[in-house]
Amino acid sequence: MQQSPYSAEEEQSLMSELWDPQLADDLEKFVMFVYPWGKAGTPLANRQGPRTWQRDDLQAMSEHIKNNRARVAMGLEPVMYREATASGRGTGKSAKFAWLTHWMMTTRLGSTCVVTANTEPQLKSRTFAEIGRWGAMALNKHWFDYSVLSVKPRGWFASSLRDQLGIDSQYYYTQGQLWSEESPDAFAGVHNPQGVLLIFDEASGIPVPIYTVSEGFFTEPEIDRYWLQASNPRRNSGGFFDSFHSQKHRWRLRHLD
Repeated sequence: MQQSPYSAEEEQSLMSELWDPQLADDLEKFVMFVYPWGKAGTPLANRQGPRTWQRDDLQAMSEHIKNNRARVAMGLEPVMYREATASGRGTGKSAKFAWLTHWMMTTRLGSTCVVTANTEPQLKSRTFAEIGRWGAMALNKHWFDYSVLSVKPRGWFASSLRDQLGIDSQYYYTQGQLWSEESPDAFAGVHNPQGVLLIFDEASGIPVPIYTVSEGFFTEPEIDRYWLQASNPRRNSGGFFDSFHSQKHRWRLRHLD
C-alpha cells in the first residue's frame, strides 16, 4: 500500500487547507491553489491561471454553492446546477472538466463523478487523458490512483477516511462510463448523498434516451448535484440541442467562439 509522501503533520496541514470551506467552496480559488500555475519546470510554467470564461464558470458554481447553503439554512431544498457550453475545439472545456472532477474528489469526500462522451475513443483518449494530465499536476495527486477510465482513492487514503471520518469509499470515484442507445437503462447512476457530478463531453452525439435516464442521477435533494455538458453544436436535434432551445430554462448556457 503506497503511503503519503508527506509526514503526518504535513499531510494533516494539506488536508486542513483543502477542506477549509473558504477554499473547498470557492472553485476558482481551489483551482489556483492546487495546480502549479507559473511554476518553473512544470507544464504550467507559462500559464498564470484559467482563461476568463473558465474563471467565470468557476465563479458561477461557487455562487451556486453559496446560495444552496443559504437555502438549506432557511429550511429550503437545495437546487441542482446545470450548465451547457457550445464551443469548438481548443477552448479549454476538457481542462475545466478535469478541474471539476478533481475538485469534487478532493472536497466532496465519498462523492461520485460520472463522465461520458459521444464515443469511446473520445472518452478514453481525450476526456480521461485530460483528467489524468491535470491529476498528475495536482498538489494532492498522491491521494488518488488513475487508470484509463477511473480515478479512485488510494488504499491508504481510503483507509484513513474510513477509520477517521467514517466515510465509505464504495461509491467514491470518478468513472468513465460508456452508453448504448439500445440499452439506456444500463447508464443509470448511483444515488449518493455525498454528491454527484455528471459530465457529458462532446454531448451533441449523445442520444436523448441517455439524457432521459441521466435524470435519475439527481432524484435526491442534496446540495452537491451538478450536471455539465459541452459540445460542438453540430446537430439540430437531440438532448444537447434541446438544452439550448426547448429546455434552455433549465440550464446555464454559454457559447464560445
